[in-house]
Amino acid sequence: MENTHCDAVETLKKAGLAKTNQRLAVLERLIRADRPLNAQEILKDAVADLRINRVTVYRILASLRDGGVIREIESGQGMSFYEMACLHNPIHPHFRCRCCGRILCMSPLTLSQAWEWFARPYDFCVEAVDIRLTGICDRCGREDNRNTFASIRNRQP
Repeated sequence: MENTHCDAVETLKKAGLAKTNQRLAVLERLIRADRPLNAQEILKDAVADLRINRVTVYRILASLRDGGVIREIESGQGMSFYEMACLHNPIHPHFRCRCCGRILCMSPLTLSQAWEWFARPYDFCVEAVDIRLTGICDRCGREDNRNTFASIRNRQP
């Protein structure tokens, strides 16, 4: 889900975070992303002359997460992925491919679906929602045994 509606400078300002070239580079990469990215992907795409390293990327991601600017999605395999947390990118489920490890966005929850979940009486306060489906993505299915993938995909849950 490409998020072209956010302005990096304005987003940092609203979150009370200082505008630095490194922070802007990381945030702009996340704004342009069509899927959640991990720190290594963000670092790889960072401008070479910014003098940004892995530790700096992790610190920036933590400050953006703590500021409510981005969401952290845990892969279930010790790696985190990050995406924008804004009106243009509402809460939605994710799909994790167990072969390549990519995290893909699925359609957002409707307001009525979310309301049904939150309207029930619980003995706790919901602060975040994380829905992740795991399986084999189409790309890995084509590269792997086509017959095995087709039989898995056609199974009824």
